[in-house]
Amino acid sequence: MQMLVTTKGLSIVFCFASTLAAFAHEPEVQLPFERPHAHDTAEGHAHLGWESRYFSEGRDALDGDSLFTGSFEMAWKHIAGGVWYGYSPDQRYDELQLTLALSQSIGDLEFYGGYTHLRFPFDDSHDNELGLGLVWSGLPLDIELSADLYYSFDAGGYFAEIAAGREFSISDRLSLNFSVPFGINQGYVTDGHDGANNIALRFGVEFALSDSMSVTAHTTYSWALGRDTAFAGDDQLIDFFHGGVGLQWSF
Repeated sequence: MQMLVTTKGLSIVFCFASTLAAFAHEPEVQLPFERPHAHDTAEGHAHLGWESRYFSEGRDALDGDSLFTGSFEMAWKHIAGGVWYGYSPDQRYDELQLTLALSQSIGDLEFYGGYTHLRFPFDDSHDNELGLGLVWSGLPLDIELSADLYYSFDAGGYFAEIAAGREFSISDRLSLNFSVPFGINQGYVTDGHDGANNIALRFGVEFALSDSMSVTAHTTYSWALGRDTAFAGDDQLIDFFHGGVGLQWSF
């Protein structure tokens, strides 16, 4: 299976800023989408972005090459769905994700489950993933704790991520967010070691240009945990820094 699962899938889903966090691989944790949330009315969001590296399952999945991304998501009540596409201008690689998710909330807890179909056109291959996740917002200091798990049918294994983070509203237009994700591989990266995989520090910023348009940027540094050179899948599991910028339209 393509080690690159996205942020793939479980790819994630999305929160629309609250929209849908896709089951991807990363919360950023680089989820192509954000975690799913319930909405009383239909909401949507489109995003175009550039990533200096493809951060997937704690790995530098394109060996230092960049990735252009685009996504479109819609959410209504407890249902969310979206399309995500990534393309590398530096090598022969592209990836398409189609995601559908359901969400529910009980007090300070939010739960979601979803399905993602992934296609890799250049390689003429595909995968299917199931994802589960929860978010707890009842911690002191407005800290949010999340857990995401996605299972690959192709690999027959899962990848899990636990993250703690917080968002800061600097003004009506500017917000900052900070998170510390910790990843665990269990057969998802089939030729990588199982167990503790990586820990990262991520900082993001969003600036609203209008009520519906905003620009985003983020930087992440990831540290490899338990890297074993006896596993070919751990070759890309390294300590590295990456960043990205994007333009988002909400409607």
